[in-house]
Amino acid sequence: MTQRAVAFKAREQAILDATEHLLLDSGDEAITIEMIAERVGIAKGTIYKHFQSKDELILQVLIAYETELAAVMAEAVKSQDIHQLIQSYFVFRLASPEKHLLFERLENKLAATRRTLRPYFARLYFIRKGYLRQALPFVTQHLQAHQSNMTARDYLSAGWALVQGTAAILHSSFYQRYLGDRDGLLAAMLDALHDLGVRPSSES
Repeated sequence: MTQRAVAFKAREQAILDATEHLLLDSGDEAITIEMIAERVGIAKGTIYKHFQSKDELILQVLIAYETELAAVMAEAVKSQDIHQLIQSYFVFRLASPEKHLLFERLENKLAATRRTLRPYFARLYFIRKGYLRQALPFVTQHLQAHQSNMTARDYLSAGWALVQGTAAILHSSFYQRYLGDRDGLLAAMLDALHDLGVRPSSES
């Protein structure tokens, strides 16, 4: 890679980092290309050498987030341990509940309103389906070992729902002020997901 290409790539990463910082600080409605350019220290037009629009830039931030999770999950798969796999997913998603909830909202908003972003959504979903496919055999083995009637897809969906709910609770000002026990809550949610595969769904 040439020095010019290295500099181009570094500038692109700086733009993505600035966008993520501004999103977490102000939300997508408040930020502009001008604000991103100012934070990076470049001209507004330079950003368009890397990204076609603010929406594409935001979606690339989401893709980078999912790519990071995919790397974490690939490492966890090496353990051959379903509990390690689940814990790695939980810890990543809930390391910053605010980020997870914001990115989820941005994804749904862009998916509903921007047909021009379909190629980027295809990439995002490809990454996500990849790490779910990696997890599927371990989930299936876990459920079969406990003679559970639950399907692997339902188990993964339950895991997603628990993450969503836990992130919302951790983000709640009421919870933080009056109930807050982050470690205890995470442990309880992990136990709840593990128990889903231990008790057959036909049990009362």
